[in-house]
Amino acid sequence: MNIVDVFLIVLLICAAVLCIYLILYLKKIVVKVEEIQRDIHTIVDNTLPVLENLAETTGRVNKIVTEIEDYWEEIDNSIQNLKNKVTDITSFKKFRDNNPAKDLIKNLRALIKGISAFWQEYKK
Repeated sequence: MNIVDVFLIVLLICAAVLCIYLILYLKKIVVKVEEIQRDIHTIVDNTLPVLENLAETTGRVNKIVTEIEDYWEEIDNSIQNLKNKVTDITSFKKFRDNNPAKDLIKNLRALIKGISAFWQEYKK
């Protein structure tokens, strides 16, 4: 046996050990991939009901928003009517404050009070 044969035997033994190691390592990789696949399957199973509930909720919200949009014009008209009424009331107040007949009525009352006071003093 010469030295090349010894190296060849060592090389064959190393190749066999390397093949066994690769087979075991590939088995570990396959196990990990299967675990990941199971986890992904579990995640998908758990998220499907959530997505279905989200779809239902989105449908309900869409329905509510559509109904609110229908009533928005009525609410806007009501607010506009209220603004107009408040404006009318405030403008009526201004009219009442600037009314010249008010001053005439005040003066007539003062005149009547003065005449009443005069008659009471005159009767005494």
